[in-house]
Amino acid sequence: MSGMRLFLSTRFVFAALLGAVLIAPAAHAADPPKKKEGAFGKGGGAFLSKEQLRSCLSQKDRIAQSDDDLLKERAALGGIKDELARSGEALKAKLEVLDRTSAEAVAAYNDEAKARDAQIDAYQKRVEGFNGRVEAAKPEREAYSKACDNRRFFEDDEIAIKKGK
Repeated sequence: MSGMRLFLSTRFVFAALLGAVLIAPAAHAADPPKKKEGAFGKGGGAFLSKEQLRSCLSQKDRIAQSDDDLLKERAALGGIKDELARSGEALKAKLEVLDRTSAEAVAAYNDEAKARDAQIDAYQKRVEGFNGRVEAAKPEREAYSKACDNRRFFEDDEIAIKKGK
C-alpha cells in the first residue's frame, strides 16, 4: 500500500508542476507591458520627462550639425594650409633661380610674395574665426552633458517625439 501511496503522491506532484508551468505564462501575460528604456550614454539617475527629452534631442541635433559644419571648415582650412605650403615652396624655388639683375623679374617675384602674404593673412583671420566658433560651441556641449548625458528616458517618448507628437 505504501508503494501505491508513493505512486499517487508522485503523480500528484507531477500534475501540480504541470499545472504551474501551464498557468505561469498566463500570469505573466496579465502583467502590464513595461516601457522600454533608452539612455544617452550609459544611463542612470531619474528618467527624463518628455519635454526634457525633447529638449535633449534638439540640443543633440544642433550639436551634431555644428560638429559637421566645424569638420567641413577644418577640412577646408587644411586644404588652404596645404596650398599655402605648396605656394611657399614654389616661391622658394623661384627665388633660387631669380635673375636679380632684372628689375622686372624682382618686381614680379615681390608681387607674388605680397599676394601670398595676403593669402596668409586671410587664412589667419579664417582660423581665428574657426577657433572662435569652436569656443562658442563649448557651452552648449557642456549644458548638454550636464542635462542630458547619461540620463535615461522611455523609448516610447522618443518615438512619439520623432513622429512629431
